[in-house]
Amino acid sequence: MRQINSFAEAVHRLRRERGMSLGDVAAKARYSPSYLSKLLHGHRRLLPEVVRQIDTVLDAKGQLERLAEQQRSEGAAGGDKPMQLPAEVPGFVGRADALRTMDAAFASRAEEGAHTIVIEGGFWVGKTALAVHWVARNLDRFPGGCLFADMRGLGPGAPRTPEEVLDGFLQALGAGQAHLNGALEVRAARFRSILAERPAVVVLDNIADYSQVRHLLPGGGSVVVATSREHQATLLLRTGGVSLDLPALPVADALTLLASRACRHRLAADPVAAEAVVRRCGRLPMAVLIVAEHVQQRPGSSLGKIAAQLATDRQRLELFTSPDPTVNIHGVIDLSYLALPPAAARLFRLLGISPAYTVSAGSAAVLADIEPDRAESLLTVLRQAHLVTPTPDGRYRIDYLLRAYAHQRAMVEEHLRDIERAQDRVLRWYTARALAANNSLIPNWRDSTINSLLAEFDQNRTGFDEAMSWCQNEVATALQIAKNTRSHLAKDLLWALPTAFLPYFAITRSWTDWLIAANDGLDAAAAAESAAGTARSLQVLGWAERDLGRTTEAISHLTQALELFTGLGDELPAAWSAHGLALALADSRRHGDAIAQFLAADDRLQALHHGIGVVMNRAALALAFHEVGDRERAIDTAREALSLAQRHNSDGIHSLAHHSLGLLLQRRGEHRTALTHFDSAASLRQGPWQQWNLADTLIARADSLLVLRLRPQASAAFEKAADILEILRDSRAHEVRARAVLSGKPE
Repeated sequence: MRQINSFAEAVHRLRRERGMSLGDVAAKARYSPSYLSKLLHGHRRLLPEVVRQIDTVLDAKGQLERLAEQQRSEGAAGGDKPMQLPAEVPGFVGRADALRTMDAAFASRAEEGAHTIVIEGGFWVGKTALAVHWVARNLDRFPGGCLFADMRGLGPGAPRTPEEVLDGFLQALGAGQAHLNGALEVRAARFRSILAERPAVVVLDNIADYSQVRHLLPGGGSVVVATSREHQATLLLRTGGVSLDLPALPVADALTLLASRACRHRLAADPVAAEAVVRRCGRLPMAVLIVAEHVQQRPGSSLGKIAAQLATDRQRLELFTSPDPTVNIHGVIDLSYLALPPAAARLFRLLGISPAYTVSAGSAAVLADIEPDRAESLLTVLRQAHLVTPTPDGRYRIDYLLRAYAHQRAMVEEHLRDIERAQDRVLRWYTARALAANNSLIPNWRDSTINSLLAEFDQNRTGFDEAMSWCQNEVATALQIAKNTRSHLAKDLLWALPTAFLPYFAITRSWTDWLIAANDGLDAAAAAESAAGTARSLQVLGWAERDLGRTTEAISHLTQALELFTGLGDELPAAWSAHGLALALADSRRHGDAIAQFLAADDRLQALHHGIGVVMNRAALALAFHEVGDRERAIDTAREALSLAQRHNSDGIHSLAHHSLGLLLQRRGEHRTALTHFDSAASLRQGPWQQWNLADTLIARADSLLVLRLRPQASAAFEKAADILEILRDSRAHEVRARAVLSGKPE
């Protein structure tokens, strides 16, 4: 505590001379006695307007003003240490990575100038809370204390001017009245001079741009921590600072925050709803805290009800609407949205009604009906305003609350016809891309019915690896689009899009997405009253069920699909349905019925000159012939399949023919010959998309090695297959690993 100073002594002397108590002085000066007592004991600064009022009350004729000015000047020379940091937000959680980044930036700060750390991020993500938390942890490292200013760059009210903030900083540092006069550059120089002797941390919260803060940057040794909703390229360029793009909280941290402010037993009672709540809050700390307050104030409100309210775009924002502008989501996002250029604002609105939550430059261009380069530049504008979030694969995501806001804007500012057309364009584009990619996986898989729906789109074939990569990146988005689009213009595509991925599903065995696609396709086909769509969806569903071992359901659905395609006269999908049905019948050991369907499929595929289809069908037909005892026909058919496969430039088809012939030879007891074909198949199945098939070949190879009493080699093949299956999370991994152990033991 400071001792009573000369200013205080003069005040007490003058009030006694005039017969006034301290309370009388406080009342006449219109300040509280408590404030006046703290002022006289050095706990409050001698602000010029306060001193002037006390001087007038005590009729000191400027004596008190002169003493205060002298003390302020002496204080500036003697080392006033301002502590303007706001109180920390209770319950600060997580942010370990961000704090480490800030610690590293502070440790490496250059001696010749202030180091700048800029925390960037969207609304309510916790930028200020992080800045305050980090500074509070490091205050003892700054002999000059902490200066703090809310610059209101994007916030309620007019932005703060550098002049008013700088004067406040100078007063906090004890600078005299003489130093508050003069040009802005002169005052900024004085500010830097003071902090050169006493390095401080300067927190500039919610800045607009470099011009707003350039005169508030201190000299060497000090650190600036700035926060902003927009990317501050110029500030970083001029200061050599470090930029920290603050993401939303991880789900676990968001749940911890919710639990710390709401009743923990509610979270424990319904953890699924709790996780849904924080996800639908966008994992934004402020949104989570608002929900926690809502829960506390309404004991009868369950997390399940809140999760349901947050599930729809129309209701999602209601919970975050408040008369307080700092916690009113509309006003908070308005500040960013209204600052956008018109073209970027339109794209942002359209993202709110897009059936996909994730977009690429290409799909955004289709959504907005603009060129891809233009879409890329507009997405960059939105990213810099933190209205979209970049994803690791180069696409962009619009988060829950921003999407709801954009949806509301679109419904008000866009014509409903334009909204439907935008959704329709996206649906058509994704369907065309999905069909083109999957037709590259199995050439000529696509049929004329689908082609006629997409005649206006460029459907150039891509390479196998490129097609697989596109499917892997986009399949979830495509299924989301098919589910969310409400199109009256192209409703047939709502079943065509989810079913377009059949080749991809068959290769990767993505069973969950496979079943979702089939059932979504069935629903869309029923709504469109489309026989072709129903047939296609039944075909996709039957193939998935067969792959999952549900042979009875597979046989039923594939039979229905075959009948529908036959009735429609659509030969290519009828051939594939017959082939799938034959495989399911073979799995059920109905080999005679399977052969009949294989032969029917073979006739159709040959008539269509579908070479790859013929290879796939005959490779399976050969095994069916063997099962009914027609061994010569079986070996001839398998060799025909291999010969036909060599006409096609496809590792997948070559490996399939070798693997099938190897299995046939293995069943005939010709294990050494079988091994040569298994080895050929394995060498062709090394690609990332062939891992399941490689595991199947390795298991078959190990079985032949065991018969030949080559136990170490068999054990190694089983081990390698088990490793692959574990990575793929295939339930067979444990059994194959056990076989590896057993085969490795001596006989």
